[in-house]
Amino acid sequence: PAVKQLWGDGDHMAEIDDMMAEREAIRGEEAKSVCDLFRDKGVRWQLITLFLVSSCMQLIGINVVYFYAYSVFIKAGIPPAQTRYVSLGVGITEILTTVLCGFLIERAGRKTLLWKSYTVMALTLGLLTVTLSLQDSFSWVPYCSVALIFIFIMSFGIGPAGVLCPLPTEIFIQSYRPAAYVFNGATNWIQLFILGLLFPFIVMLLGPFCFLIFIAVLVISAVLIYLFLPETKGKSTSEITEEFKTCQFKKKRHQTVEKNATEEKTFCT
Repeated sequence: PAVKQLWGDGDHMAEIDDMMAEREAIRGEEAKSVCDLFRDKGVRWQLITLFLVSSCMQLIGINVVYFYAYSVFIKAGIPPAQTRYVSLGVGITEILTTVLCGFLIERAGRKTLLWKSYTVMALTLGLLTVTLSLQDSFSWVPYCSVALIFIFIMSFGIGPAGVLCPLPTEIFIQSYRPAAYVFNGATNWIQLFILGLLFPFIVMLLGPFCFLIFIAVLVISAVLIYLFLPETKGKSTSEITEEFKTCQFKKKRHQTVEKNATEEKTFCT
């Protein structure tokens, strides 16, 4: 009855089976603390994945783009009294694309949305660096900067803004989810605080070329997510957990093989 009240009428046996399998897996374990999350090697890869994705929320330059948006709109010839409406349009664009992500996430998959959106954002920031450097040289360049800002915001909404929220629920079992959300929130706010302190000095030193730092973060994140993040689409939490365990087992097996090879080499010598 509770499931039907939440999701409506229909066949929800697959979801109920996942819940029962997860309950059997945790076997009545109590909620873990953040310290337990750090100590347990069984969720080490999930923790690294969550840290990587949540770090990108602040270090991909979304707040920096907002910082430059006002001056870009003024350069494009938009009257100062009208810039508030353009800024409102930027916010509405992010909301709409985040809602759109809710429809795309089950079709495209979390992993695909993340690494592809990061790739588009990196290219957009690269072009934005060029247009901001040349915005006083040609009259049409500021309009290109405005378009790039909207493309960046759209890519952010479709990718990380929509994917990060359900990610801790999908890659952690129930007993670790509260600690994962606490870790995720603390990571975001700490990095936002550090970026807020350092960003004025970065802009002072590099100007529009400060985007190069965020481009590097985007490219590295896209590559790591493409290589190491399991696809969670259509999989239960138990299946995703097993994939992370397999990844950890492969790493241990590789280390064991290297150790044995070193011992054999030493013995032969």
